[in-house]
Amino acid sequence: MDLLEAKSRIAEALVESIFRRARYDVRPFRSNLSLPLRFGREDFSPDFRVLQTSPQGEERDFLIEVKYRPSIEQFISVENQRGDKSIFFMARRQWPQLYFILVSERPEPGRSCFQGLAFETLRSGEPFRTLDLTEVKEFGLFPHNVEDHEELVRRIFALLTS
Repeated sequence: MDLLEAKSRIAEALVESIFRRARYDVRPFRSNLSLPLRFGREDFSPDFRVLQTSPQGEERDFLIEVKYRPSIEQFISVENQRGDKSIFFMARRQWPQLYFILVSERPEPGRSCFQGLAFETLRSGEPFRTLDLTEVKEFGLFPHNVEDHEELVRRIFALLTS
């Protein structure tokens, strides 16, 4: 396993932990109806499904794809240049309710290590933009939950690269 793959798996586990701590039920995503969406060596299919039922009985259900990227901004910039051939659009055609969560130990100053891209907020012709995970209102995540995991990202990834 190379360093990038190790960081990707750790990123996925930390995002799962964020949702579990927020009292979501986290389940692996398995679909017998569709093939995995592969682009090069990478799989862009949903990693897991998160479900939460409010005290009023309302259910929140999201498909989540987690990707580690050394530079989230660079990855988003490349996908914006790809236009209609962007991996985001290809994934959206298969899973309209998919959310991408991008993880980096070196986000731009003032940004979170955990950033989300919600397809539901995309407008035709607009460039992709990420939101810090606590700003994705649909999830209802508390800042201290994400901040605790940001500390873990920085510590674990620093140990891996030292």
